[in-house]
Amino acid sequence: MDPNDLWHFIPMVLGVVVLVVAAFIGKTDNGGKRLMTHKAVAGTGAAIVLLGVVWLVVTKALEPDLMHFYSALVASVFVILTPFAGLLTLKAVPAKKAALRKSHRIDAAIVFGLALLTMILGMLDK
Repeated sequence: MDPNDLWHFIPMVLGVVVLVVAAFIGKTDNGGKRLMTHKAVAGTGAAIVLLGVVWLVVTKALEPDLMHFYSALVASVFVILTPFAGLLTLKAVPAKKAALRKSHRIDAAIVFGLALLTMILGMLDK
């Protein structure tokens, strides 16, 4: 395995695992008692995932001819948008909170679905 691939693979897998932990914390939190923990863990997971993306940009190891690249690009956009949807939920008026929370959850589900697809495509493209 190429060192660039390894330095991409490790943060991506670690970041997705941390995001799964954050999703579990958010899903099992009744009454917002662990909201700060959810935010911190999710932010850390998103930062780790984006670190894996930055590594490929810095080392110029991007391969835009692969389906893995396009799936990862869309997943990265959702990794960035999902925390913003969560923060909007916190700042929203009560009438809009439920819809924004649902959007945040759907965005997170899209992230996990795209992450799974991207991992599969990454293994198939190599």
